[in-house]
Amino acid sequence: MLTLLGYLVLAALLGMLLAYLTRTTAIRRTRAIGGEQDVLDARESKFNIHLGLLTSVHVVGGNEIEVLFNGDETFPRIWDAIRGAEHVICVHVYEVNPGQVADALLRALSERAQAGVQVLVLLDAIGAGQMPRSYRQRLVAAGAEVAIYRPFRLKEAYKFQQRMHMRALVIDGRVGFTGGFGIADQWLGNGRGQEQWRDTNVRIAGPAAMQLQVAFSNNWAEATGDLLIGDTISPFAHMPPASEPQAAGIMACSPSLGSTNAERFFFLAITSARERIYIASAYFVPTHGMRWLLMNAVDRGVDVRVLTPGRNTNQPLVWHAGRAIYRPLMDAGVRIYAYQPGMMHAKTFVADACWATVGTFNIDNRSMTLNDEVALIIRDEAIAQYLEQRFLVDLGDAKELGPRDLLPESWLDWIRIRGSRLLTPFL
Repeated sequence: MLTLLGYLVLAALLGMLLAYLTRTTAIRRTRAIGGEQDVLDARESKFNIHLGLLTSVHVVGGNEIEVLFNGDETFPRIWDAIRGAEHVICVHVYEVNPGQVADALLRALSERAQAGVQVLVLLDAIGAGQMPRSYRQRLVAAGAEVAIYRPFRLKEAYKFQQRMHMRALVIDGRVGFTGGFGIADQWLGNGRGQEQWRDTNVRIAGPAAMQLQVAFSNNWAEATGDLLIGDTISPFAHMPPASEPQAAGIMACSPSLGSTNAERFFFLAITSARERIYIASAYFVPTHGMRWLLMNAVDRGVDVRVLTPGRNTNQPLVWHAGRAIYRPLMDAGVRIYAYQPGMMHAKTFVADACWATVGTFNIDNRSMTLNDEVALIIRDEAIAQYLEQRFLVDLGDAKELGPRDLLPESWLDWIRIRGSRLLTPFL
């Protein structure tokens, strides 16, 4: 039987565990040293220097980047790339659910594995939790290697909620895909139906694809103990400078007790915008510091707009929590839109039509501090302008939220809003 001291020690340990599990972003504001009023301009080359120093993102030129919208554009390009694989295929996708897409992936990977291509598949224990064991067994029988990322183990229970939210598929270290897509049937179609998720993805050919391969390799090392090396993993010996066309770099982020690459990047990016910031976030629950940053951007004349699902989200807690925190943003001039045709799952960020990101980061605490995430940082005006134009097209299918949309409809609804607000560190 525990003594009073034992209970106090147990309570202290539980308190430390709760504090760890509910930790939020460490950064609260940006501060200029040296009396400069404007720290950076996103359009200047100096931005790249700060980006590399603060986030370890290495922007390189000489890529071929193709923006792909929804499943209709994304999956045909993925299947073509897999069919062309010669050496190694690495699959690293958070959400894998039974259905047509998973079956098509199984057939494509099995064919290449039987042809002698190394196939490495990393499945998240939660994201792929609905897949039957027989699916993994069929992949292994075809010659693929399959590993599970962070299954529940008592000695590692503290990091069970820290998920591999990445989407990365890399072929021969030369061609890669990332974005918001999953291996599940809701990503089929054109993103304009209630059962079709609207998403944005990218195909990368070139040295930035090798960086995406490294992001896979880091997680594969944790899951299996094997650190992948060799020419098929790192096929590019020369990194073209960022001055060459279609410059881009991969930002990979893992959980940290301190500040993460993700929060340093977004704070830098928002601070450096001068004209407009267009954000698509499937789950928009910004932390206190991020809300301050967005409102501060509006104060200095930046047009800040956010596209998010609204009521038709697949995560109602996120919508209810948003209703508790959106009003100050709106009052400050941040314009928030709810996509109407169906679930909006894209994760993009465009600043001043000169650079952009496409990846897996949402504007919430989970993406900033708790999950493994990845994004392609694109320093190319043509692609940034293309993404900006598509964002504006999507606003045509969205409703701008106003204060009345946030009001509780009943006492039960008020409880949902307040209760969800308390859960924002987990969202």
